[in-house]
Amino acid sequence: MRTISPAARRRLIGGAIVLFWLAMLGVLLHREMGGRGVLPRRPAAATLPQAGESWLGVFVGGQRIGTLHLLTQPGEREGRPGATMRLDLRLRVRVLDAPAELRLAASIWRAHGAPLAVVEVRASSGGHAVQAEGTVERGLLSGVIRSGGETIPVQARVGRLFEGDDLLALVPGFSLAPGQDATFESIDPFTLQPAPARARCVREEKLQVGGETVPTRVVEVTVGGASVTAWLDSGGAVVQAETPFGLTLRRLGRGDARALSGSSDAPDLLAALRVAPVGRPPQRGAHRMVARITGVPLAYLPTDDTQTVASGGSLLTVSPRLPGTTAIPSARTLPPGELASALGCNALVQCDSAAIRAQAARIVGAERSVWARALLINAWVYAHLEKRAVLSVPSALDVLASREGDCTEHTVLFTALARAAGVPTRMAAGLVWSEELGAFGYHAWPEVFVGRWTWTDPTLGQPIADATHVKLATGGIEDWRGVAVFLGRIRIEVVETQ
Repeated sequence: MRTISPAARRRLIGGAIVLFWLAMLGVLLHREMGGRGVLPRRPAAATLPQAGESWLGVFVGGQRIGTLHLLTQPGEREGRPGATMRLDLRLRVRVLDAPAELRLAASIWRAHGAPLAVVEVRASSGGHAVQAEGTVERGLLSGVIRSGGETIPVQARVGRLFEGDDLLALVPGFSLAPGQDATFESIDPFTLQPAPARARCVREEKLQVGGETVPTRVVEVTVGGASVTAWLDSGGAVVQAETPFGLTLRRLGRGDARALSGSSDAPDLLAALRVAPVGRPPQRGAHRMVARITGVPLAYLPTDDTQTVASGGSLLTVSPRLPGTTAIPSARTLPPGELASALGCNALVQCDSAAIRAQAARIVGAERSVWARALLINAWVYAHLEKRAVLSVPSALDVLASREGDCTEHTVLFTALARAAGVPTRMAAGLVWSEELGAFGYHAWPEVFVGRWTWTDPTLGQPIADATHVKLATGGIEDWRGVAVFLGRIRIEVVETQ
């Protein structure tokens, strides 16, 4: 296996966006009620779900890189009848020729006939782990997240997410005939929040599964800005599903599910997501880039002082603007709501943690300039984090303890440190030019407010992120779901670079 050069390590592209989506897709595809349809939402079932299990293989380009094991078990908790759904996702892959493994284990126990659920999730990769557990009662989730040796309390309104017997259904069952379509309630695979979905049965097709011919109906489903194609058997259970970014899920037998090759001969997880441009070759370090974007409406692209879209055209211009070198405008020029968000802490950006606050204070010292503080934090994160692919949920505390990660880890830690130091910061997800890949790859970076939002990139060691960055989504990790509409669709023609 070829090792990664130091230059390549500085340009690692994060896989968190894809992995979040894949894990949630696995949850959504699980047929909790034996494959029944979901048109329309029905009241709670009169009987408990039946026990059952299934295996789905995860494939890239025909090669298997992982397994999803899904299990449903009726069972009581504290005398209450209910049922538990368990999900176990294991991936063995390469990311820029570095072996990487991920395990995501999740369980949801839901009370029968009552709005009560218990949720447990653990994501781990190498020595990294983030664990969450909590109880949902009458639409309120109360729990904790454990990361980096600390426990962070969490409360959130989740509405009707854990109510009704259609909790985990993604697609209507076999009842849709070719040419028929329908809308129904489902779950956004990025946010796990209720979201409208649309399904359309496009054809009937026979698939070979384990030497057996299985009649299926092919249903295209759009939810949360992304589309999935699923092949359903006569019971409505998923036989095969294709994602918009080159990953395929296929039903496996028990014996086949247990056999999984090592990561050394696995394909690169992110290879299918590279966007090879046409036109002029991009230049790392460019201060201006003009590109023609096709495949997706430009209206989907966020704009700001750095990234603009030509009115009525298809041209995107990225032109980073340097902040002034003297007086930096006060962060108080931000609207109150936006300022609170840009300085706020949460379960993964733990800027109120004692460890994060202490490290931020050591980095910025007595420096009072907002921009100078951002530069000091950028330089520290770049210098002190080993550039390594980490396929896990990025947590600032975990990254501070491990001192390693790819772009998502760099961005989350920078954001926590900067906010702890009083620097308004938000996160961006999008594409960046990689000379090693010869293509644009998916990437994350922070933005700081210094009178205007200014892009910076601690993964690449750039105080001002260069013009080869193309922003697709802005906000926290929960906002990166907006990237889904671009996966496998966006095309880039570079018109100008300088």
